Amino acid sequence: MADVKPREPRKAVLIDARLRADCGWDDARILNISKRGLMVRAPKAPPRGTYVEICRGTHRIVARVVWVSNDRFGARTQDPLPVDAIAGGGNSTPAPANRNDRRTAPRRPSHAQQHDRSRRWSRRAEFAGVVAMGCAAALLAFDTVRDTLSRPLTQIEARLADPG
Repeated sequence: MADVKPREPRKAVLIDARLRADCGWDDARILNISKRGLMVRAPKAPPRGTYVEICRGTHRIVARVVWVSNDRFGARTQDPLPVDAIAGGGNSTPAPANRNDRRTAPRRPSHAQQHDRSRRWSRRAEFAGVVAMGCAAALLAFDTVRDTLSRPLTQIEARLADPG
């Protein structure tokens, strides 16, 4: 191991943060940090190669996931990180998001969500069409039965009314 590049020194921390990946925003915890990367624990670790945004206070870290293990992953940044400034927060929790925060804004639905919504609406429209056709068939049957039964009854009524 003559030409192995030494790892950058890491600072062990427990910092709550917000994580944005392909699946949206989620809570996360930074476990250690160095000048070019960090180890993060999240409920759903993003797959290797995914770009993530990690927000802690005013710091926004954009990094690419380089390894994943269960609920932990390592991410490497392109630019050096201000380790002391980020780690200075300690164990404090992130400020709650207010309603004006762009992370709470509704997102455009994905293609799969649009497909599911379209399928639900088409099922409803199909059901309404079948019900309307069933009602029309029932009215037609009622009218036919009424006409069929009313002819003999009108003849009987006419003969009963005629005394002669």
